[in-house]
Amino acid sequence: MEATIDLLELPGGRLRHLWSLREDVVVESDALTGSLVLTWDHGTARMASPGPTVLEVLRRMQLGPVLLGNALVDNALVGDGEGGRDRDAKVYFMMRPVFGRFPHLLVRTLGLDGLSGPLLSIAPLADVGGEPAPQADAGGASLTVLPLDQARPIRLFLGLSFAFDPLTATFESRTATHRLVIHRQEAMMVFALALARPVTLQAITAVLPLPGDVTEGILCYLAAAGVAAQPQA
Repeated sequence: MEATIDLLELPGGRLRHLWSLREDVVVESDALTGSLVLTWDHGTARMASPGPTVLEVLRRMQLGPVLLGNALVDNALVGDGEGGRDRDAKVYFMMRPVFGRFPHLLVRTLGLDGLSGPLLSIAPLADVGGEPAPQADAGGASLTVLPLDQARPIRLFLGLSFAFDPLTATFESRTATHRLVIHRQEAMMVFALALARPVTLQAITAVLPLPGDVTEGILCYLAAAGVAAQPQA
């Protein structure tokens, strides 16, 4: 698997990469078998004997966006002086098999310390049955947030559909497996500049009153959601 920025805590703005489950997902323990049962619209799956941290992560993700390292409950796995980044990475690798099995149930959220509410979130497109969008199998519905090339222009895809309400702006691409939901004006400023014309990360960072790592994080999530891309040179 390629390295992603999911595990990085870039200096400056204190970005937070959060994980949650779709709102229709219910997580329950089967007392008789010791297995974990995930139920969503028209779907059910079992996990045999999940470890305590896996169980705690999924339980928290059912309630809302969670920082993975905060759900590490096995003290034997915590090293002396280990920081939040190390804990996040450790839990991420523990959860990778689960995330790989249920990519169509995962919601990714980008937050920032000191802000009330998330910057943006990315949710899978699902049909009425709760399964992955028709244009993608389970593998295609998985979401990887990759670093961007600082010098190459990023552009938004043409033909985006959008919807606005008092609290959010939602964007979808015809070819994407996920929808982008913008929650705060900081993310909307970055989106608006990328919408105007193809522009490099360096150029956007130079004109926006935001820490550079925040602007970069927002753009990485736009690309991961399939609403923007850096064309090959």
